Amino acid sequence: MDKLPADQQAAVAKSSSDPLRQTLLSAGEEEATVSTMDRGALKEVAAKQKLPGPVEPSSMERELALRKLELEFELEVRKMERQKECELEMKRLEKQQESEQLECQRRERSRKNGER
Repeated sequence: MDKLPADQQAAVAKSSSDPLRQTLLSAGEEEATVSTMDRGALKEVAAKQKLPGPVEPSSMERELALRKLELEFELEVRKMERQKECELEMKRLEKQQESEQLECQRRERSRKNGER
């Protein structure tokens, strides 16, 4: 709280606990966390919210960042699975083509043998 200008420190200090809680909830802090804070913790966290520049991310921001990473990971896994499926399908098609070519060659040989 010492990092805030004197007028903002006074405003935070004069605020009752309920408005401080509401400020923190509006900023994305979890209700369970905020409801267990004593007045001193409420003032400290509210003061951090008022500081300019990078502040510790709220629990909602952390949750969103984690969810984004989870989704990116799932997307990458799906891409890898699709790539593997495509590779397997290509191998299957190559074997099928090879089998058809061998069958054509066998028919050609038997046709030639039949002409003799």
